[in-house]
Amino acid sequence: MTYLYAGLLGLALGITVRIGLPGLPLLLAAAGLLAMRTLRALRRRDQDLEPRNDVERWIFGTCANWALFNCELTTGPAAALAPNYERTPMLFGGRLGPYDSKEQRQYFLAMLDNPWDIHSRRGLLKTVTYMSTGPGFQKCRTKADQAWELCRCTQLLAIAFRLGWISRQDMVRRSCQVGRLIQRTFSGWQEMSESFLDSALEWMGTEQGQELRRTIHRALWLRPDSPYNLPWDLPLN
Repeated sequence: MTYLYAGLLGLALGITVRIGLPGLPLLLAAAGLLAMRTLRALRRRDQDLEPRNDVERWIFGTCANWALFNCELTTGPAAALAPNYERTPMLFGGRLGPYDSKEQRQYFLAMLDNPWDIHSRRGLLKTVTYMSTGPGFQKCRTKADQAWELCRCTQLLAIAFRLGWISRQDMVRRSCQVGRLIQRTFSGWQEMSESFLDSALEWMGTEQGQELRRTIHRALWLRPDSPYNLPWDLPLN
């Protein structure tokens, strides 16, 4: 339908050019329809930040600790959620909507800038490759190191989706590739999540931050909707 409205807008513009002002109402009507359609699409996309199916929930599980922590860092309504991690929304990228707002873009771009030093889609995808199938993963010596590298890959892909750098389909496809490597590397959710937590605790600079990470870890095992309830060997297609 968006293509139809765009076509109408083009037709209206052509008519306006040919016959002048009499074609202006048609041009304005077509432009209004296109704008309404775009706004509806953006609202639906904002509502689609939650995992839709078991494959997406499995993917979310690999970076769930970071996502819930990231959600609690927001200001405004989300700040009132703390410390109830059992009910914190599970959203790709962690942060609440609205999707692709100026504030959201600034937040994620700042996160990529420091500490990642990532400033483009190309740079982000290169980093994911480096940490999953490249030297970043190959140099790992412990399970904690491996979890830190691999789980942050799905985290970065979620950020790329939130920024509009990749589509949801591409995020899922690339995350499934990383996910299959995660399945081969760890014996199950417990080993993966505890290994990631070990590295996260090292990275956190304060005792308060470390305790938040531990609280999230415990909450993820208690939530009825936890991705950790899914089979570890779920086919990631």
